[in-house]
Amino acid sequence: MPSTGRPGYGGDTSAPEDTATSADLRGFHLILLDDAVEVSDVLALIHNKLPDLRPVLDEHGQLRLSRHSRLSSGASLDPADAAALEVPDWARHAIVIDCPRDRQPAPPPDWFADADGLHEAFPNGMPDREEERMLSLMLSVASRLHTGVRLADEPGLPTRVIIPDPEAKVDLYIYSSYWMAPPVALDLVRRHAPHAFQQALPTPDEGVLAQASIDDPLFDPSAPVILDGYALLVPLGEIDESAGSLEIRVMEAEWVPPIVAAHTDAPQIEYHVHWMDTESKRYQPNQGRRFRRMRGRVAELTDAIGAELLVGSDGIGLDENGFLVTSRQLRA
Repeated sequence: MPSTGRPGYGGDTSAPEDTATSADLRGFHLILLDDAVEVSDVLALIHNKLPDLRPVLDEHGQLRLSRHSRLSSGASLDPADAAALEVPDWARHAIVIDCPRDRQPAPPPDWFADADGLHEAFPNGMPDREEERMLSLMLSVASRLHTGVRLADEPGLPTRVIIPDPEAKVDLYIYSSYWMAPPVALDLVRRHAPHAFQQALPTPDEGVLAQASIDDPLFDPSAPVILDGYALLVPLGEIDESAGSLEIRVMEAEWVPPIVAAHTDAPQIEYHVHWMDTESKRYQPNQGRRFRRMRGRVAELTDAIGAELLVGSDGIGLDENGFLVTSRQLRA
């Protein structure tokens, strides 16, 4: 099973002969599955993103994802089907996503680069609106399951197969009804990064204090500051000079993911463990071996810190793709 990749295009000038299955499938976007993944695994992940949908297929083997899009259980692929569709030989099943074709009216600019290679797969205009949402869902599922996506055939374009890099998304999000004061959170972070520290809080100058007194006659500039957010910083120079830092951003969540809202209606504190590499290369495609090795070490530290915060806050953890993670998974 590939662990990294970008669009794969059929390199053979003579396409294999179509089969009945490939002829039925090539007009749809497909989530490719290998022998280790079941359709139910995909439905469970989609339920993370769309918790209002029951993760089961109807009597027709379908699941309506939105007003305009639906998933169907698809078909098993034998070697002849896989060859005709020009997909990797590990692909044993294809789940079908039937959705509109919504495209931006102009090609992506030359400077634009998408980590999954969508800018190369859609040279005439990137997916937009419903199609963008569905492809984002498909690619996030494929990334989590270490599989891939085959895009629907289009006139004038070659076969397009995208194998998302499953290690590209490093960040973690933890949602909890508990506010951990900076010293408490810092103590948890320092179990794995002893050199972590709290970023200094901005101090309002006299002009700001004077204006606050004018706006609010009851304002007391000598009163203690009540934090509504803070950040902890972990320098990563010991890993690599280009690794940058981890920033743990803590604030009241302005938006709560649907899967979290489905479990609680209490206000949530968001603990975001965010990686910032020095050259902002983490979302660029085609990373070299040194970068991937460095990224792996950063991800290990991120998971270790995330597990501590998850347990310490009694929260709900999500990976950067928006799927639920447990402290046990993070510590594995």
